[in-house]
Amino acid sequence: MSGKKVLAAGKFDILHLGHLAYLNQARELAGKEGILVVVIARDDTIERERGAPPVFPQEQRRKLVESLQIVDKAIVGYETTDHTKIVRDLSPDIIALGYDQKTDIDALQNSFASRGVSTQIVRLKKQKADGLCSSTLIRERIIKYYAENGRVRD
Repeated sequence: MSGKKVLAAGKFDILHLGHLAYLNQARELAGKEGILVVVIARDDTIERERGAPPVFPQEQRRKLVESLQIVDKAIVGYETTDHTKIVRDLSPDIIALGYDQKTDIDALQNSFASRGVSTQIVRLKKQKADGLCSSTLIRERIIKYYAENGRVRD
């Protein structure tokens, strides 16, 4: 295989064009013959980090992401704080971090090295994405709309 196995990860709650830009870059790193595996954040992880539950449950988010043509496989993250376990199990050549993912690359690389994991970590650049390309902005727009217009009947 001339391509690479690339691992991308994220919450992917309220899928939007910014997510597609990120996944397209990760796909490019994999190459035509490569594989893009996406790890979907667990519901409890999102609730812990955001202080609120996700809009869509983890299995629905996984199915949405896996349905994208650029994604070969999507899995829900592990129930552990050891982030190296999923990397050891999947053995990616490259981990693609989004421009806005708050991860210390050096600390992550050291953590991997101490556990015998050798993988390249690449921070992707912010790409132009038309329209609303942030889950936070989308949620804020929805909240503002309902605050101004009241509840709409189903």
